[in-house]
Amino acid sequence: MRSKFILLVLLQVAVLSGIIAYRQYWVATGERILLKTAPVDPRDLFRGDYVNLRYDISTIDLEKLGVKERFQERERVYVVLERNPDSTFDATSVSRVLPAGKRFIQGRVQYERAGSKWKVLLRDDSENLHPLTPQWFSNVKKGDRVSFCLDERGQVLNFFKEEAEYKPKCRGRSLNGIVEEIEKTESRILHVEYGIESYFVEEGKGRAVESSRGKEDLRVEVSLRKDGKGIITALFLGGRLVR
Repeated sequence: MRSKFILLVLLQVAVLSGIIAYRQYWVATGERILLKTAPVDPRDLFRGDYVNLRYDISTIDLEKLGVKERFQERERVYVVLERNPDSTFDATSVSRVLPAGKRFIQGRVQYERAGSKWKVLLRDDSENLHPLTPQWFSNVKKGDRVSFCLDERGQVLNFFKEEAEYKPKCRGRSLNGIVEEIEKTESRILHVEYGIESYFVEEGKGRAVESSRGKEDLRVEVSLRKDGKGIITALFLGGRLVR
């Protein structure tokens, strides 16, 4: 009985060692890419600190990319990537078929839905015009005075009409003015998950990352296998490595 127990323990150690060695090999040999991201849900009290992540490539505008295919929930997809001038990567196409000769990341469809895209032109108090692209913009009309909260890239985090009773706290830069134009277009949005939506950090760092959201740029370095599966290798907040 004792020998069987020892053998079982050794087998478990061997399996665990193999998993660790394989992950190290994956990290060492995979192609590194950098993804733009925003953190949510900063702390799990039972498993320690973590950052729950979503990426720019988590929501793909199929109409914008000229993709005509329809996708089903949990279907495997391959998202073709292209490097930006700032060294991050964006999606340029998505398909069920493994791309040949292209850089890509593998994911699973969460769902596909019809969506709306908004373009808003805001005139500030100095008569400067600001084109904005909020994720939604309902219950607002031309001529309304609105306050926008923007992140470090100028993307809209939230907004409210200035006469609103509830005014959410802005964690970024505030921009106030009069709405000059509103343009709404319909689109097809594909929501994809990549298996890299959570990243554990040292205790206390999760809250620090969350409190900095909208103030500093959050980016994730990912190592890609040949089949496009990714593993997180580093997280950078404002250009600084989060350990």
